[in-house]
Amino acid sequence: MGIFGKKRTTIGLDVGRGMIKLVELDHGGDRPALRRAIAGPVPPESVVDGEIVHRDQVAAAIRDLASEAGLQSASVATALGGHSVFVKTVETTASSAEEATREVRRTAAEHIPFSLEGVHLDLQALRPVSRDGPAEVLLVAAKRESVAARVALLQECGLGVSLLDSEALALCNALAHNYPGARGGSVALVNVGHEITSIIVLLDGRPLLIRDLPLGLRRFRELLERVYGLSPRWADEVILNRRELQGLDRALETGADVVAVEIERARAVVGTRRPGGGVGRVYLSGGGGCMPGVAGFLGRRLKMETHVVNPCARIDVPSGGGGRNDLAQTSPLFFQAMGLALRIPA
Repeated sequence: MGIFGKKRTTIGLDVGRGMIKLVELDHGGDRPALRRAIAGPVPPESVVDGEIVHRDQVAAAIRDLASEAGLQSASVATALGGHSVFVKTVETTASSAEEATREVRRTAAEHIPFSLEGVHLDLQALRPVSRDGPAEVLLVAAKRESVAARVALLQECGLGVSLLDSEALALCNALAHNYPGARGGSVALVNVGHEITSIIVLLDGRPLLIRDLPLGLRRFRELLERVYGLSPRWADEVILNRRELQGLDRALETGADVVAVEIERARAVVGTRRPGGGVGRVYLSGGGGCMPGVAGFLGRRLKMETHVVNPCARIDVPSGGGGRNDLAQTSPLFFQAMGLALRIPA
């Protein structure tokens, strides 16, 4: 970019079930540069299944984080998840990408589990008909009431919304940017969150399958509290690899085994789409990626290459950047927020 190139910053705001994460990127150079990455807690039970149930508490947490980041009247990219959003890759025999998109729009009601009148619908052609198979269209539906509620909440906090994404697609965006090799073949992106573990299988960079498991760090923390007598704060520090705990390996192995079973089921689905194929690599993100040893357990259980993600693998991180310490200690937590910040509004 030339010397007079215009600086452009974007902000990704991930409102999670256990924490709020914020990433700000500067797009003024040859590649994105991190300006800040900070996180703050969400009061317990404030966000359930992706729905904000205690609005005032979440608004206060967002305002606190925005104030810490020095943001005033900024616009952010954020995402919806849980039961508010439906994402599916739809196959069609249409002869062109444009025709495929029109056909899927006409038949959207057959794929979406809720009324079309109450949703925002978006479609993107992924692949036209070819010798490799039928055309594919990515179908995304978000409940209108959930969209309106999220926009209103952020406006109440003094923030605008530049872009509203789905959580799963924001994760895919972070993976595509930071790991270009993941665009070839079949890979699984496993995001272990506070209440939910999302398994996203991508085939040649396209989301093929998205599954949510009711298993997350909250359940694991409760296990540590019950079995080892830890306080909630101490259990969180163990999960985030800030404290050591004898016997932790056994508990981790049990949780990793549950996730591995679901990945194997997803691998079977991929095999039906691409005979002889299967998931070749696993990428681990979210709070689960901070726990020591989880990637190793998964890799041995699945007998496949397993990586903990680095949200800044292809992001410049200047020395002294805001929130650098937070990112260094718990970087997998910021993967979704990074995927949002990498979205540049048109």
